[in-house]
Amino acid sequence: MKTELIYIYNLLLMMLYAVTLAFSVSFFIREKNKKRKSLYLIISLYLLFFILDNSIISMTEIISSFGADYNTSFQGTSFIKTTIFLVNNFCQLWIIHYLSKRKMPWWEYLILLAIFLFMLFPSSPNTATKVYLYYLPNQLLLFYTGLIAFLSSKKNHLNNLSKKYLKWIALLAIIASIVILIEDTFVIFTIDQYRIFNVKIMNRNISEDLFSITVCLLLLYYFLKDYPLFEKRVQTLLPKNANQAFFDYYRLTEREQDICRLLLEHKQNQEIAKELYLSIGTVKTHIHNIYIKMAINKREQLFSLYKEFLANDT
Repeated sequence: MKTELIYIYNLLLMMLYAVTLAFSVSFFIREKNKKRKSLYLIISLYLLFFILDNSIISMTEIISSFGADYNTSFQGTSFIKTTIFLVNNFCQLWIIHYLSKRKMPWWEYLILLAIFLFMLFPSSPNTATKVYLYYLPNQLLLFYTGLIAFLSSKKNHLNNLSKKYLKWIALLAIIASIVILIEDTFVIFTIDQYRIFNVKIMNRNISEDLFSITVCLLLLYYFLKDYPLFEKRVQTLLPKNANQAFFDYYRLTEREQDICRLLLEHKQNQEIAKELYLSIGTVKTHIHNIYIKMAINKREQLFSLYKEFLANDT
């Protein structure tokens, strides 16, 4: 009966991960904006490693021989588990910095590398303390991630949507890091056994599952509710006010504004020339000047830049 319940639990968990991953991959495929495309790629990678991690844990619970071999080898540290932590830690930090509209600093990459090497090559003998120290840096880093998310949510230059998700992530990460650490402490020093000929390890951390479930629910909320609202706002925002603010920001001349307005209406060069009574050559020259001011070189980039501008103004 216990095995059946574990199987059902894992099945439901994997279904949640898979559905969320499907949304993320779908958004990645159809997104034209390079920055948001990168975001959906990182989210997809993050969710993919949720699935990988739970697949391994479920196998240790259901297949006794695999569980025994895995737990024995884990005492020498698991390269797969360590890699999962590395990827998850990177994705979490990257997403926070994306929402904060800044790049990851170089020293955070060094922290990730240091934690990876510390976990991969432990110096202490095979004891409960060694296993505890194996997990500890990841929970400290999760707490740090929540802290910088909270501080970033106070920045005035961010749009309301980014601030909202930074606050939610901050609350989730800080609470999860503390609860996961408490559960690790109890399980490792009270339930698990690390004797040479009697290794019994509880690989599943319920608090980590709750964390990953909440992450998926947050992502589904964004995909199903906030993203459609954002897209609708882009479509329904008053064109004159939105356009003028956009033109003023890039300091377009009056003629460049006229041409850019028609470009945003998806009109071709010949249509623009006819409507403004200009030659094709003059239109192309103005478009070239517009692209220089916006640091772009394709029409598709203009639409993406306009969307980003509206998003930042939310």
